[in-house]
Amino acid sequence: MNAPHRLSFEDMKLPVGVRLQLILGRPGQASYFSSLIGYVAGEYLLVKIPVENGLTVPMQEGERVTVRVFSGVSVYTFSCTIESVLLAPRFYMHLSFPQEIESTPLRQAPRVKVNLQAEVRARVDNAQPAAATLTDLSISGAFIASGSELGVPGDRISVSFAFRVKPTNQEVRIQADAIIRSCRQLGANGKRTEPRHGTGIHFDGMTENEQFMLQHYLYEAENTVPP
Repeated sequence: MNAPHRLSFEDMKLPVGVRLQLILGRPGQASYFSSLIGYVAGEYLLVKIPVENGLTVPMQEGERVTVRVFSGVSVYTFSCTIESVLLAPRFYMHLSFPQEIESTPLRQAPRVKVNLQAEVRARVDNAQPAAATLTDLSISGAFIASGSELGVPGDRISVSFAFRVKPTNQEVRIQADAIIRSCRQLGANGKRTEPRHGTGIHFDGMTENEQFMLQHYLYEAENTVPP
């Protein structure tokens, strides 16, 4: 894991609307996702109240919250206090202005070993979906094992898969376009005697929210220490 270093709020250059992960010091270390509405430097942050299952999450004034922000190249982490909660006419809250901010560099495209079921479909009319397995995953692409060929380098495909993010175990489903970069035949797997096919892909067209959730999943997976 990369060592963090400290920086100022201005160094982060956070745009309005940036996605935030809010980690509350409640039993189970509850985690929710929100966005930055704005801020007054040195005074407070304006943040949307998180929504879960269509309902706003109850937030308590005086409660401490750890905020995590993914910039694409770094993870910023800082602590705040919920100073006020406003439910009308919009759902938002004031957080105390962060005093200490840690920045942990991310590798350009960390690859994490996974075993995620996926559905792959060629980007042509009436293409039938093929079952496959993601065996490693990064923010920029993945390697797929399948029982049949998925295409040749340069072909465009769509990939659908899901994963769960900690600590709430929320399921996130990704539906992304991709370009095939490489193909190779794999050996037999366990009791299977027929060869499998390996396909390296590069994601192309993932939404900002999908990128944020995938980056969160990869960060947690890469920095989890086995018991």
